Amino acid sequence: MHRITLLCVGPIKTKWIAEGCAHFLGRIGHDAKMEVIEVPAGKQTDPLRQQKEESDRLLESVEKREGDLWVLDERGKAMTSPVFASSLGSARDTGRTVIFVLGGAYGLTDAVRKRANRILTLSDMTFPHELCRLIFLEQLYRATEINKGSGYHHA
Repeated sequence: MHRITLLCVGPIKTKWIAEGCAHFLGRIGHDAKMEVIEVPAGKQTDPLRQQKEESDRLLESVEKREGDLWVLDERGKAMTSPVFASSLGSARDTGRTVIFVLGGAYGLTDAVRKRANRILTLSDMTFPHELCRLIFLEQLYRATEINKGSGYHHA
């Protein structure tokens, strides 16, 4: 069974997004051992200080784990859903845990990006970080379905 960890900032506060995340986590759970770890959101009023505080917490959590670090960041590489599925399938076949990192409202520091094995973007557009979590979980579910050949993905 494939092990996947999602490190993210804070709990989801928007009810419909939380419900959507729970929906996809439940579906992913059938195909992979999925763990979601939420680090506390920063309390700083300055955006750069908050970004650093949250990034430091995420890096602390990364250091406690073993696996390939895939960072979700606006500066990352765009992938189609089939390419993402193939990359995830290759990682699964090595037996390594994949650790995804998703930052808070102000994103991630360079220190997090430098630690990454891969940097991916979900879109060229900007979305609230809660919505990014939902979009990512749907894409993760889509990738597992593509790899199974279920027909969920219509290309």
